[in-house]
Amino acid sequence: MFLHIINYTVRGMIILLGVLLLSGIINVGTADSTFIKVMGVVFILFGIYRISIYRMQSKKYNFSISEEENDEIEK
Repeated sequence: MFLHIINYTVRGMIILLGVLLLSGIINVGTADSTFIKVMGVVFILFGIYRISIYRMQSKKYNFSISEEENDEIEK
């Protein structure tokens, strides 16, 4: 359970970083503003991708565990 919280927190922080870059709250100095906005979008999409992949793998693992338990009960 603790690892789930850490995984979602880190991935959420990636999305938050993207939002902060996109909104201009984080000032990166002399970097091109278009580049910063593109990087913000990339961080947001990457965070969403990582959360969705983690959820799918977690569900697949839980489904696999439940099938193994059912097989053991049938034996």
